[in-house]
Amino acid sequence: MRKIEPIFKDSELQKQFDINGYVKIKLLSAEKAAVLYSNYLLHEKEHDAIESRYKATTHTNNPDLILEINRQIKSVLISELDKYFQHVEPMMCTYITKQPGEGSETKLHQDPTFVDEEKYVSANIWVALHDINHQNGNLFFVKGTHRFMSSLRVTPNCPTAYDKVKDLLSENLTEVSVNAGEAIIINHAVMHGATPNMSQGLRIAAVMAIRSKSSDWIYHYLQPGESYDKIEKYGVSLETFINLQKDGRPAKSNFTGYVNWHFPQIERSEFQKKIKGIKGVGFSSRWRNGLFIIKEKFFSKV
Repeated sequence: MRKIEPIFKDSELQKQFDINGYVKIKLLSAEKAAVLYSNYLLHEKEHDAIESRYKATTHTNNPDLILEINRQIKSVLISELDKYFQHVEPMMCTYITKQPGEGSETKLHQDPTFVDEEKYVSANIWVALHDINHQNGNLFFVKGTHRFMSSLRVTPNCPTAYDKVKDLLSENLTEVSVNAGEAIIINHAVMHGATPNMSQGLRIAAVMAIRSKSSDWIYHYLQPGESYDKIEKYGVSLETFINLQKDGRPAKSNFTGYVNWHFPQIERSEFQKKIKGIKGVGFSSRWRNGLFIIKEKFFSKV
């Protein structure tokens, strides 16, 4: 496998991202974060039509709204990218919110495969528009899981490389709180989730997906019940993506062929060996009790 071209200008940030699968940076001023927050509120009604406590602009299935939000977020973020990034191509932007209450947690998962990960990398730039912590829905990660096993993440559902070790995943969570304007850069292959929003207010983040500049934007779909040698591969553009229904199949004109993938899974002994090699894995004592509750309540069925 060839070495993947770095996406960070700073070698230390690149190292953290490569090892852990995520890294936190200070991307926006509080003032610019407030601009995006205010922009979201102008479109809150359209987002509220989504029947879930977890809402993303892309889930509205409203191409005009998705394109407008993509434009608004990019107008703020694009000018900031040059401070930290190199060799990257912006893909799509969306707001992601959590309404308060039970059922607002995000379970451990990996994001879909958007590039050939043998050669390139894709990631989310997840920007906090206000302070986000354990109480109102911060992110957590299982460090290193983007590289423990090769994986293909297929829409709408597929086995993960970690189905045999769900209990071990939940024992090795690292929470990351953020202040307004801070961003977490998330490798799409790393296992991650978010705590429920048990505050009194809305949790709002702006997200931009990026990929290696020389990569093709791809997407995989498997018709439920179909065999694993019939995974459909598609080329994707911004136009394709804004018209894509949630968990849906792209337009036939973008079909490039079938992929055969058998979804290998890591064994417990191999996972334990690899997780021990990640320095600083786990979580601080401050969050230990909270994470125990999360494990018992939300991750019995990851």
